[in-house]
Amino acid sequence: MEKDYNSYDYLSVSVKSDQLSRILQCYRALGWTEIKTEEDRQYYDMNYVRLRRPHKIRNKDRLQYLQVRMESSINSLVAITNRAHIKSNAVAILCALFAALLAAFGLWPVIAATALWLRALGWTGIGASLAVAIAAVIICSIMRRREKKTATGKIIEKLRLVQSLIEEAATLAPAVTEASEGLYDLVEDDAAEVLNG
Repeated sequence: MEKDYNSYDYLSVSVKSDQLSRILQCYRALGWTEIKTEEDRQYYDMNYVRLRRPHKIRNKDRLQYLQVRMESSINSLVAITNRAHIKSNAVAILCALFAALLAAFGLWPVIAATALWLRALGWTGIGASLAVAIAAVIICSIMRRREKKTATGKIIEKLRLVQSLIEEAATLAPAVTEASEGLYDLVEDDAAEVLNG
């Protein structure tokens, strides 16, 4: 397909398969139309989308600005999702290492020592490693719940921003945006879907 750069602007984006319809609605609201969608050759859950928009579109500068903000917000959703449990994961790893060290240092006297007090010290180390493991599970589960709540709040905030950008785009190019109405009806289920998906 030959491109007509005098009449149209062109854009190519890579999109996760499960978010394709939402992302396409966002771009449609900004005046873009889909030319072609194909599966990414490297990643099974990605699609490669080619879009075009009339070169001489009304309010183009504002639409470009809204597009940059929208793309930045959508990219930050990925970052929020990827970093949602970073602290609890770090605590879990550190506690697991500490528990393993305690168990190792406890097992050595239990197996190798003949003195009763050394064996008692070894069993104390093994017991301490179990206590650390149980405490880590409790602490990490509490931390994960808090992290999920915080991430959900941030995701809802970003989804609201995207919705407001799309609504503004609808006022700038209303003929193009009829299909994008109700794009991001914000409920906690949407935020949970982004966080878990």
